[in-house]
Amino acid sequence: MSTHLLNLSWLLLTSLLGLALPVGIGALAAHFYSRERTAGRLLVAGLLALLVSLACGFSLQYGGTHVPQLGERPHQAWQWLPWGQHSGLLAWAGPGLPDSPSRLGLFLQQALGAVTVTLLALAPLGRRLPAPGLAAGALLVGGLFYPLFGHWVWGSGWLSQVGASAYLGHGLVDFAGAGAYYALGGLLALAGLLATSSQSRRPPAASGENAPLGGALLALLGLTALNLAAARAVLPQLALVLVNTWASAAAGGLAAAVYMAFTTTRLRGDVLARGLLAGAAASAAGAPFVPPTTALLIGAGAGLLACLGSYLLERVWSLDDRAGIVPAFGLGGLWGLLALGLFADGRFGQGLNEIGATRYLGVAGQGISGIALLGPGVVPDYGQLAAQALGLLVLLGWTLGPGWLAFRLAAIRRPAQEQAGETD
Repeated sequence: MSTHLLNLSWLLLTSLLGLALPVGIGALAAHFYSRERTAGRLLVAGLLALLVSLACGFSLQYGGTHVPQLGERPHQAWQWLPWGQHSGLLAWAGPGLPDSPSRLGLFLQQALGAVTVTLLALAPLGRRLPAPGLAAGALLVGGLFYPLFGHWVWGSGWLSQVGASAYLGHGLVDFAGAGAYYALGGLLALAGLLATSSQSRRPPAASGENAPLGGALLALLGLTALNLAAARAVLPQLALVLVNTWASAAAGGLAAAVYMAFTTTRLRGDVLARGLLAGAAASAAGAPFVPPTTALLIGAGAGLLACLGSYLLERVWSLDDRAGIVPAFGLGGLWGLLALGLFADGRFGQGLNEIGATRYLGVAGQGISGIALLGPGVVPDYGQLAAQALGLLVLLGWTLGPGWLAFRLAAIRRPAQEQAGETD
């Protein structure tokens, strides 16, 4: 079996297993937002995201690039370079999908990403938005917010190229979607909560605090599969990716348990689930670039951030995020992006984004590097930390600016709808 065929087969298998992630997110939302139509509305939103990804989203995201690991060769496509080379802001390869096996396999993975981001963004908003607003939100997230940011990070867009254009490390590195999937979805959920906060009438919390663990474990399985899907280009690092994903998730869950031991003195399943998922989401940025001991540190930090974020949202801002989407995925993903710039050990990632294939920062064989906990002989790379911080700021601006406006418009109701009280 050729390497290209092996990579494609691996991508298809892991993408199939990755379906557990949106199913798990839906299970969490259905538990906490237990009205009958919640699950149905999220299912429709996911299907709309899938269709818009097929129609135009995938072309916007990957129209300007090719994936050599799947046997693809450069193809003609339009890409907007407003500031010259390495400044790709937008790409387009035509509507629909080409019929090559590699493109179709890549579409399955990225369509799953579009559905995941859409469900994360809309899970806390399913009953706050009118049906037309919910549909519009699904189309915008799946067809605009996700594919454009995905293009900037994975489709030869400008964030991935700041290493070449501005000497910021290897450019923004997001191995398996800590930013492009989880932080993006979580922050869009935050934008939606802020945009619709005046409509919140929070009912009593769902009973059965241990019930979310089933949905959380299902989501963890899907998240692990997506991390492994991204390893199609680094199959020798496959074991490390898997170990780091689970180590980070376990550390996040244990950190949440310790937090509860010192604050509430009782173990709550919903908070434990948030820590578990936050640790796993944080691992997605740098799973092949750190050793397992560092993955434990990253996961523990994500678990604590999820607990503190939950307190901030619920007690300070009074925002109704009972499923924990924002602290678990949003904060976990943001921390994972930044942690890569802090703790990548420099042993792997040579040549990523066409930077430092043989020599980097004067060191032969140095790969993606942070500034602490480095491998032997590796030089700290403050440029990589700056690239990761830039990606974090872009995520905040992209979601809390245009994202807030989109949800504000989507939440507009007709007077008859307001009287009917179709909100939480």
